Amino acid sequence: MEVEALRDWIIIVYGAVGVVAICIVLALLIIVYRKIGSILDTAHEAVKNVRNTSSVISESVIQPIAKAQGFITGLRKTMEIFASLTKKEGDEKDGQ
Repeated sequence: MEVEALRDWIIIVYGAVGVVAICIVLALLIIVYRKIGSILDTAHEAVKNVRNTSSVISESVIQPIAKAQGFITGLRKTMEIFASLTKKEGDEKDGQ
């Protein structure tokens, strides 16, 4: 076998191996893309579930607590105002 023929066969074999390698890489990329797509869809669903859960908790737990705290704060402020008024009236009566 001559050197030129051996060179030609080596080029043909390397070309065939390159084509097979490119096909394998493309197949792996497609498989990974599909897996990542399903993982991203699952993550999107999980985020949506967390968002729904947090809004339900906010509506059913946090908002009533915040309203009660606002009411208690208002009641406390009202008591402070009445207490300051009674102290002033008491101080005026003691001074006369």
